[in-house]
Amino acid sequence: MMTFYARAARQAVLIFALIAIFALFIRLWHIQRESFWADEGWTMLLAKGPSLADVAQTMAEDQHPPLYFMLMRLWMDAFGDSLFMTRLLSTFWSLVCLAAVYRLSADWFSPAAGLVAALILALTDNEIMLAREARHYTQLAALAALSALFYLRYARRPRCASGIAWLVSSIALLYTHYLGVLLIAVQVLHAILVVRPLRRLPDLFFRFAALGVAFLPQFAVFLMQSSVRYTRPIIFQSTLPNTPETFIMVRTDLIGTHFGLTGALVLLGLVYVTYRFGVAHWRWRPLLPTALLALWVLLPIMFIIGINERFPILTTRNFLLVTPALAILIGHGILNLDQTARRIILAALIVVNLTTIDAYHIKPPWRDVAHTWLTYREGDDALLMDIWVDDFALRYHIGQDLRTPPERLPLISLPEWRETYREFFFVQLEVFLAPRDAFWLVYWGKNEDGLLDFLPERGFVRVAELTATHYDNVIYLWRYERPPQSRLATFGDLFALERANVDQQGDSVRVTLLWRALGTPTLDYSVSAFLLDSAGRLVAQHDGVPLDGNAPTSAWRAGDLKLDSHRIALPLDLPSGEYTVGVKVYWYADPQPLPVNGAEYFALGKLRLP
Repeated sequence: MMTFYARAARQAVLIFALIAIFALFIRLWHIQRESFWADEGWTMLLAKGPSLADVAQTMAEDQHPPLYFMLMRLWMDAFGDSLFMTRLLSTFWSLVCLAAVYRLSADWFSPAAGLVAALILALTDNEIMLAREARHYTQLAALAALSALFYLRYARRPRCASGIAWLVSSIALLYTHYLGVLLIAVQVLHAILVVRPLRRLPDLFFRFAALGVAFLPQFAVFLMQSSVRYTRPIIFQSTLPNTPETFIMVRTDLIGTHFGLTGALVLLGLVYVTYRFGVAHWRWRPLLPTALLALWVLLPIMFIIGINERFPILTTRNFLLVTPALAILIGHGILNLDQTARRIILAALIVVNLTTIDAYHIKPPWRDVAHTWLTYREGDDALLMDIWVDDFALRYHIGQDLRTPPERLPLISLPEWRETYREFFFVQLEVFLAPRDAFWLVYWGKNEDGLLDFLPERGFVRVAELTATHYDNVIYLWRYERPPQSRLATFGDLFALERANVDQQGDSVRVTLLWRALGTPTLDYSVSAFLLDSAGRLVAQHDGVPLDGNAPTSAWRAGDLKLDSHRIALPLDLPSGEYTVGVKVYWYADPQPLPVNGAEYFALGKLRLP
């Protein structure tokens, strides 16, 4: 017959399973909605391998330990490198963290406190956001929670299994993120101040020493990485300064905009409250768990802020290290309330967390930019990228769309070239552009080095401008061409067709045109690209404002060169044979197109369809 305690334990496990399923659901919800951003693209670059040894060697030249990126390599080998699957690794670690938080809180306070702590963590916006990114922060938080869990178990009752689990999780933590050292420092300080009797300390410090020995190989790499980190501004420009605005952002990410309530619950979680006949009784002991949690929250925050002026490392993501401790303290704080207040506060927190978002950073739309470039590129068009380190994310999305490794594509990172060639940057750029008649430039900058002045000086004209937005910033995708020296046809007295290209792409025909405005049009003209069979019958066409509406003719000025593109969908029953590709220009309110060489349209040539 099942005892009361067995039934209660079984019920707690069932409730935790429901919380975990709920947490998984909200982390998978819209996990693919946004593009990769710069750091996720960097993850793909660092983890590309192909072997684990290659990943480790690559990481030696980065600023992080290698474990997460080696695991990502294995994960991609097993499940693929799609956006969903790569982000799913972070979701997995988020659920591991959830389980560790529940177990740690249940061990030291109560199963109910563990369930509330798990629910709080499941609803934490910063944790949800990072569980949807292909980065190592949820692995950092999960391993920190596991290390703390097994450290406390071993500190209370030394057992071989707990000791091994503590060492393994702590070593993995140190090889995941260097900030993991702060949690080990917390444990050392906690052991000195709290663990009793004192005869226990030699064993604990022997194990701390073992952790140090295990980390020694990576420590040598860390010293090498640190020697170059602050000589390469491209690496650390994303850090935040010590300002009131930054501290408010950190506070919001950690405990929400309702920080008065959650902050009070954190403090309440540091004590133990029991109720007898409606009267609250307070006590501080046992200190073993609460002291560790307090140090776990305070020491990393103080350290990161303290050294940030000299060694910039402050990002809101780094503070995910302390999120498990905050969730446990808030959960224990709620359980310290009387039953009525407990229910009201917990219900309020659930409603607020489900209906508001405290930590969410919109990512630049690199997937859309990649799709736009692939829509209009011709042949082996090169793409110059001047978008800081975000070019890693753009490379990833282009490679995914083409199912081709990005390194095989003509993608040039101008920030990398600036860092590599320094004062010879423009010399190298001129050598690269010399044999080319056209290229694309994706740009998100301020023209600080005169790049946008350099290109016209080398004979290139901007013929297309496509844009995307990120907050209030505009991301530009420009096409540059050298002006053609000949003309194909003139349409009325308004437009000259200077270049045309016809290319069959699967079940469609792509027609690319380059127009020159002979005057200043006052109307928005449409362009029709079409196919005629051998009898002159229309079999397929595409009509629209130039460049799919992105280059209306009413905005053209005399002398402008403008790119235009039309994709003609081929009917499924279209027979094989030779077809004429034609182009005409008209205004929608006038059935008569602009005359071209005495005809209504201009024939670009013949196209044989299989």
